[in-house]
Amino acid sequence: MKTALTAYLVLSGVAAAFLIYLKVHGIDVVTSVATLLFWVSTPFLRPLPRPLNIVHTAVGVVLLVAFAYFAALRILAVLKI
Repeated sequence: MKTALTAYLVLSGVAAAFLIYLKVHGIDVVTSVATLLFWVSTPFLRPLPRPLNIVHTAVGVVLLVAFAYFAALRILAVLKI
């Protein structure tokens, strides 16, 4: 589990550095990238202890809802609704 968490931290750092390099300041883009990284790294963190698993799942659901919200806003902006 330590290796997976270290890889997640490195990927998050690389993604943050890349977004800073691109001068991205939108919370929607940052949240989307964080959500994608979270869900990509999730299979490598299993199995987690029960209390940590509940927290991890709750964080994942919150990130997924935020991602869906920002994606819907972007789609509505493109469709001009």
